[in-house]
Amino acid sequence: MSKGFLMSTAVVIGAPIALSVFANVAYIYTLCGLFAWATVGHLVTLDDDMPGEWSNMERSPEVWRKSKIELLAKFVVFCVLLAVMLRFPQLALYGA
Repeated sequence: MSKGFLMSTAVVIGAPIALSVFANVAYIYTLCGLFAWATVGHLVTLDDDMPGEWSNMERSPEVWRKSKIELLAKFVVFCVLLAVMLRFPQLALYGA
């Protein structure tokens, strides 16, 4: 496993627990916030992955394709979390 993957996993697990303990924020709200932040952040910097741009100087179509797939995956996870949160409002009781 890469160092970046381990750090991301630690943040996704640690942030909801820390916010729950120290600020009484429900787990589901923190997870929705994290995935919204990740999705918007990726969307804002998506143009950097286009062929010939900052993160893709070698003009690889593979980098551009993977970036779009990652953005789609983040958006799907965010939408699922949002739908679950709206469908089951009692989840707001956990962690708060």
